[in-house]
Amino acid sequence: MTSTSVRNGQTILELAMSSKNLASDMVPVERTLLVIGSKDAGKTSLIHSFFDKNEKPKPTLALEYCFARRSGKSLTKDICHVWELGGGLVFKDLLSVIVQKTRGRRLSVVLVLDLSKPDVLWNTMEMLLEEVKVHLENVLDIEEYNQINVKNIEDKKFMSPLPIPLMIVGSKYDVYQNFEPAKKRVLCQCLRYVAHTWGASLIFYGVNDTILVKASKEMMSHYGFGTPYPKNHIYDSNKALLVPAGSDCFEKIDNLNEAGSIRSMHKYKNIFVSNFKQISIESGTHASSKENTDPLNDTNYADPLIDESLRKKQEVCDKNISTAQCTNYYRYNISYNITRRVFVI
Repeated sequence: MTSTSVRNGQTILELAMSSKNLASDMVPVERTLLVIGSKDAGKTSLIHSFFDKNEKPKPTLALEYCFARRSGKSLTKDICHVWELGGGLVFKDLLSVIVQKTRGRRLSVVLVLDLSKPDVLWNTMEMLLEEVKVHLENVLDIEEYNQINVKNIEDKKFMSPLPIPLMIVGSKYDVYQNFEPAKKRVLCQCLRYVAHTWGASLIFYGVNDTILVKASKEMMSHYGFGTPYPKNHIYDSNKALLVPAGSDCFEKIDNLNEAGSIRSMHKYKNIFVSNFKQISIESGTHASSKENTDPLNDTNYADPLIDESLRKKQEVCDKNISTAQCTNYYRYNISYNITRRVFVI
């Protein structure tokens, strides 16, 4: 019998190929979502909505992990790993943990911005996006996983997308609804420009609005499981924005017709801060002192075993290196003492 002989209507080659495809179908697709953003912006609530979890959110300590499984095209369930970075900018250095762990492969960033606090929104967004960009640039030979279908081809020369997908979420839409129409237009115009420039999807979200919760779940599912984008596209500043990556257009955002007009991030930053005066994140009313933001000093996170271990580590470090170096080193290790939670959707 030759290699091309037929068995049950199939050649040996066809049987081998079908066996190979069957084996590949047994391997689940794994993707990772890294949820970052403003302090108390509702990151945990967004994740709970994605997992259909009805539970009062608790403050996130440094870096928390959970995952979900979903039946996909393969015979096994695909997996979505979700990492949430708490504390706003306090633990931004921990971004490198996830970026280096995944090396950017099948990693998507979800940036949650608090619409109810526009006076810190731009600074927070700017600092976190730049931080993510820096960490991605430190990954050697990172592949481009951000495949954006840009509808207006001319826009590509003005865009600077990340090598990985980005989703920007404007939270607390219920408060935003009460803004003056002029303020809404400015906020939406600037966020649309930022999202389109960075190659990101943009969506507004409210935890008590069932329609917005459904849309956010669909968008999160797209990045977490590869499902299609939500079908609706909303660009009206008087409504909750829903703009999939690449679907927007710079001309629709600013409608510049005057000669000599130049599009730039600096220009839109000036427009935003002139309407929403920014408060320094590191000082002023919204700045949080180390004592208030550092979980090591928060009694809500007290743990006798960890605290005692930290004390002993600091005693050892005091003999060799500075206390600051030791504390930063050990805090990094504490971040791995994470509560794992499993959800199946």
